[in-house]
Amino acid sequence: MTKRLAELMGGVIGVESAVGVGSVFWVELLRAAEPELPAGAAEAQALAPVPVRADSIQRTVLYVEDNPANLKLVEQLIARRPDLRLLSACDATAGIQLAREHLPDVILMDINLPGISGIRALRILHEDPRTQRIPVVAISANAMPHDIRRGLDAGFFRYLTKPIKVTAFMETLDVALEAAS
Repeated sequence: MTKRLAELMGGVIGVESAVGVGSVFWVELLRAAEPELPAGAAEAQALAPVPVRADSIQRTVLYVEDNPANLKLVEQLIARRPDLRLLSACDATAGIQLAREHLPDVILMDINLPGISGIRALRILHEDPRTQRIPVVAISANAMPHDIRRGLDAGFFRYLTKPIKVTAFMETLDVALEAAS
């Protein structure tokens, strides 16, 4: 089964074994390309720099994500918004600490994080009077209807699935920022 899975992903699996010495198993997989911003018309409109009034305040978004490629994509999206400042954490513990220190306007939270899950982190944030009113948006590869329902039932403001759809991401971010006002 493992051999078939490796082959389906364009990879190879093998073993080298010597009696009385041991065995070495290896898997070679093709490296996936990093996500890039799409170039479609709707996405281009969503990515257009947002005009900002001179008197507008900069708002803060915290992204808790352990995958560098996903973080890079969100950094690119937020960079198009001069009214936003992005903070990031690679695990829930660091994310909770940053949320308590900086009180961001919106938190974007992966579900499958090392250590504490995104759902457990959400509970911790909701139990803290300082962070309980911050909208927390789930961004997860768990895209089955029961996963989404579980996330929303847990108290996430919205639930986005990966790969990130730029237009839906930007619209959700705007709605969450409005709710945070």
